[in-house]
Amino acid sequence: MRFFEQHYQNEFLMKWIYGKLSPEELHEFMTSAAYKKLVFSKSPKRKPKNDSL
Repeated sequence: MRFFEQHYQNEFLMKWIYGKLSPEELHEFMTSAAYKKLVFSKSPKRKPKNDSL
């Protein structure tokens, strides 16, 4: 998969944003390790803000 080539990555992202991926490209991305890492990554915990009026 060529996700890490800069030109391809930019082209791919533009097609993904505008919904113009071919079924093959979409399937390839959704079964890739990059997609799984994106979906299953944990977001960092944030400290709650104290609202003082």
